[in-house]
Amino acid sequence: MATKRISIDQLILGMYLIEMDVPWYRTPFLSHKFLIKDLDTIQLMKRHGIRIVTIDTSKGLDLPASPSQTSPESMEHNTQVEASPPELASAASTTAASGATARDADQPPSVIYAQAQEAVERIFSDLERGVPPSPEATKAIVSTVLDHMLGNHAGMATQLAIQKIKQFDRSLTTHALDTCILSLILALESELDQPTQELVGMGALLHDTGYVRLPRNLVRKRDECTGQDKTLLEQHCKLGVAVLAEQPGMPEEVLRIVKEHHERGNGGGFPAALRGNDILPLAQIVGIVDFYDGMVSRHGTRPSMLPHDAVRQLFLAGERGEFEKSLVELMIRSIGVYPVGSLVKLNTGEQAVVVGVNPQQRLKPLVKITTDPQGGSYPTPIEVDLASPSADHTVRSVLRVLDPTRERVNIGIHLDNSDLRAA
Repeated sequence: MATKRISIDQLILGMYLIEMDVPWYRTPFLSHKFLIKDLDTIQLMKRHGIRIVTIDTSKGLDLPASPSQTSPESMEHNTQVEASPPELASAASTTAASGATARDADQPPSVIYAQAQEAVERIFSDLERGVPPSPEATKAIVSTVLDHMLGNHAGMATQLAIQKIKQFDRSLTTHALDTCILSLILALESELDQPTQELVGMGALLHDTGYVRLPRNLVRKRDECTGQDKTLLEQHCKLGVAVLAEQPGMPEEVLRIVKEHHERGNGGGFPAALRGNDILPLAQIVGIVDFYDGMVSRHGTRPSMLPHDAVRQLFLAGERGEFEKSLVELMIRSIGVYPVGSLVKLNTGEQAVVVGVNPQQRLKPLVKITTDPQGGSYPTPIEVDLASPSADHTVRSVLRVLDPTRERVNIGIHLDNSDLRAA
């Protein structure tokens, strides 16, 4: 790595940042390591008080050569051969328009998820120290996730399934990120405009903020609590609003999502027992996702529910009037009757893992067939879209859902290796 500290005024297109002189949470950037691709980014950095940055000249452009830069002092951290100004202009244009842009924009879902999770962990760590996140820092995480989801819904959905399999217990940060991703998928399906999508994502990311003001042991066993402990835990909605309101500029819609995500349309929610249209629609989106993710995630001694069973509980909640039926319908269409990561038995006797959904044909997902009708493993699993005619004219359908634990199937292996198509 060839690094160099430079003034913000020396920053040009094509340079690769690795550090800024302002903490990440005071800037609107998810990460402080990225390629400078437009002048608006530089202006945004200046507006947030960034004055000195560190660049990596092995990943991007260096400063233009000049007599003053050839001194031993200026060459101390620079081991690259510097190009002439015309070459720099050409390189900056080419880099921003092709390879380096693709390197940043086309990161696999696993990398995006890991980067976002690290940023969310920093937010919750700061919250525990009494430092609420800035609206800009929260929006930066949401925007990054949203940008990648626009081109790869299936990839992000699969990454969620993989994470749930790999992690024994779900932390607040992981639940926050997963709720954010699923809420953004639902917001996209609802055809909300981008600014509103971002508000949904911000609210989802911060919906459990109030838990940081409650005893950690109580929060850890929140699904098992009753009586006074349960009443205390229900205060996390109001506590979250109080914490986030300390940060100037937090959008009112985000605060309402945090406060109302446990309200239910039939008046059976908390903290205010609101009904129907009194609940902010964006809070209903986050509420329905929080309800679903809570069922399919493990908490302490409580095992996770099979995704298909959780979808059924979601449907029943809609029938009870807890959630608007049209929203439940949209949610099920988004995640499928057989969500990604489900293990199913086909009518042919074969066993398969769901690796994608068909929103218009929810009973016919994309699957990876792993065993033959006799139970023997296929050397190479077969990817089949149950909604499309197969090459051998075999008509396949889902017969029933299986429990991976009882069948001793490692779902994660099949999802990790799956070359997914977009749903």
